[in-house]
Amino acid sequence: MIQDLREISTVDTAYPAILFFYQGTVEQGEDFFGKFWPEARAVSDENRQFYTDFGIGRGGLREIVGPDVIACGLRSARKGHRLGQVIGDPSVMPGLFVTRGTQVIWQHEFRHIGDHPDLLQIPQLAGLTH
Repeated sequence: MIQDLREISTVDTAYPAILFFYQGTVEQGEDFFGKFWPEARAVSDENRQFYTDFGIGRGGLREIVGPDVIACGLRSARKGHRLGQVIGDPSVMPGLFVTRGTQVIWQHEFRHIGDHPDLLQIPQLAGLTH
């Protein structure tokens, strides 16, 4: 998803600004984003406070290793990605939100950890385009 967001935001300068929150240390984030998107804005959230504040919980077995997750893993492998070092709690679900000021104006409800919305449609889904 990070690669896809990087490509979209590079091509579409009107795409909403992106801010990542991740479970690792600052150093782990610098290492990860340094490899995949050095210009990304990212915040270390080791204690998962933002995850809690946004209502992001843990997934069950089906959301973490179910058949849909395996299919998404294969899709990712075809793009040349592989599973790296696990950092933080791997059972915590992803979150994707569009905010305006302090308000969440759109969010994707992840069915499993490999679920991705149509990233190109986010501005429209969030009502940012006409």
